[in-house]
Amino acid sequence: MKKLTAFLIAAFILSSNLAVFAAPPQVSAPAAILIDAESGRVLYERNADTKMYPASTTKVMTGLLAAEYKDLDEQITASPNVVKIERGSSQIYINPGEILTMRQLLYALMLPSANDAAIAIAEHLGGSIDGFATLMNERAQSLGAVNTHFVNPNGLHDDNHYTTARDLALIARNGMKNPVFREIVGTYHYEIPATNKQEARNYLTNSNKLISSYNNKYKYENAIGIKTGYTTKSQHCLVGGAKKDNLELITVVLGDTKEFMYPDTIAMFEYGFANFKKLELLKKDMIVTTVSIKNGDRKLNLLASEDYLLTGKEEELEAIQKTKVVTQIKDIEAPVKKGDVIATVTYSLENKEQKTINLIAEEDVLSTKLLDKITEANKETKWWQIALIFVALFLAWRTFVTYRKVKRRKRGLYIDRRKRY
Repeated sequence: MKKLTAFLIAAFILSSNLAVFAAPPQVSAPAAILIDAESGRVLYERNADTKMYPASTTKVMTGLLAAEYKDLDEQITASPNVVKIERGSSQIYINPGEILTMRQLLYALMLPSANDAAIAIAEHLGGSIDGFATLMNERAQSLGAVNTHFVNPNGLHDDNHYTTARDLALIARNGMKNPVFREIVGTYHYEIPATNKQEARNYLTNSNKLISSYNNKYKYENAIGIKTGYTTKSQHCLVGGAKKDNLELITVVLGDTKEFMYPDTIAMFEYGFANFKKLELLKKDMIVTTVSIKNGDRKLNLLASEDYLLTGKEEELEAIQKTKVVTQIKDIEAPVKKGDVIATVTYSLENKEQKTINLIAEEDVLSTKLLDKITEANKETKWWQIALIFVALFLAWRTFVTYRKVKRRKRGLYIDRRKRY
């Protein structure tokens, strides 16, 4: 009954562009998650921390590490190990000794899900499969994917090779920040030119039907990637990416069926786009608060240094605004220049701080300190000090006057002498 309900919902999504889901989607996958790509906020989840076998969605991590390589056009010579993969598994039939670039291997890895390309990448970056698995696990830990353990770069089954929907979403979110990774996972077709061992391969197409260039019932107009996976133990897995207007979402389904993998993913996307939006919390140069500046001659308006949008529901806006915390930087005193950073503002969502924005001075603030010093000096000055100043000024004036008189007298005598002669 549950699967029938999910199927009817999925059929409605795929046949109509008017579907709107106010309630969370009905997902048949045993583990699933929907997150906002920018903030990482979880918008929907189901058993997101249950350890599952990821199959070829493992290649999201492999692809991320490869996309960060310093020279994607470096030529890589495949070792004999590229043929040591399960018979019948996805591959582009790389020959030992064949020379391909890292970029070509990346496309082979992420589009047709080539397991032999994964081996070539892993050996080049990690020195060995085990060495590369160490790199994968270190990166997973650094991203907060703490319930993940990889033993190979391709996801071919191993009981000790597992992840969770939440962890895989974190890895995918990081991957989509890399422009090379992002471009590749959103590509439908790619051709590898002839190599030293084989003719050109013009058949590399993306296994992700969400971005298919051909008419099919699972094509999703907002899709931008990312990766499919399947083994008999893992069942059907899909990490999806979609963007509509300024909202980007990432989904993960693990352990799903072939029938529901895409409908489950689309249902989550539709739920996300229908119920969440970018809430405008700050606009650049808007006045956020007014503060007093130590030794300043006036109060100062503080302006937002940038726009700030946060993914949420419309009805959450007021509550989020109330979480605003302004923190003034210590020891700020006049003089202050227009544009100086004076304070920061933070907003929280679900008890988590989301982002810190600098607040800057709207105008210059002069210091009253110099005026205070002059006033204080006047208070401490004695009458005889003032008299002495006047005497000095008077003597200077008299000296100047006397000098001018003497100079004029000498000039008069000189003129008289010239007249005599």
